[in-house]
Formats: sequence, structure tokens, C-alpha cells
Amino acid sequence: AIKARHVYGATDNIIADFRAGNHIMGDVFTITTPPELKVMLQGTANFKKVYVVKNNKYVYTLSPGKQTVEFTWRDNEASKGASYYYVRGEQEDGNIVWVSPMWITM
Repeated sequence: AIKARHVYGATDNIIADFRAGNHIMGDVFTITTPPELKVMLQGTANFKKVYVVKNNKYVYTLSPGKQTVEFTWRDNEASKGASYYYVRGEQEDGNIVWVSPMWITM
């Protein structure tokens, strides 16, 4: 898992799952349609903010106020070329989680 980058980091016992179709965090792949990213975070406290990051810029922000967060986000502004995406979550108690990016070429 470490060599394949199928990992995430957290400052508490937070669980994270980040996917695009059959691909998971850390994967490098090519697609022909805009990427649709599925996110699941299970925290130890309520999440204050969850961010989807594309090429080092916040492209989607959610303020769920819940301990479990699940959503799907589609990059309708994706263009030809390579981009990387990852998710970062901040809990209300200050603990954070971030996942390995996916490198997606369209």
C-alpha cells in the first residue's frame, strides 16, 4: 500500500476513503470524461471543513458539521491534460486528515 501510495494521514483515529470509479487514492490513471470523486470520512469529532484540492487549489469546500461525511464531486471544469486531486478534512476539535492524491489525465 505504501509503495502504491494507497495511504492517508491523520492526527487522530480518522478513517478516509477516496475514489474515482475503480481507482483509489494514490492511483495514476487516464480517463475520457470529467473525474467524479467519491469521498468518505469517518471522524472522531464533527468535521468543520472538508476540501477537495486540485493542483494545489481548493475547488470544492463543504462545512458538514457531522462526524461522518460522504459525498461525490465531479470536476465539470476539467480540461485535457494531467491534474492531481486530494481531500483534506478538518474536525471541530482541530484534528485533520488528508489523503494521497490521485493523478488523473484526461
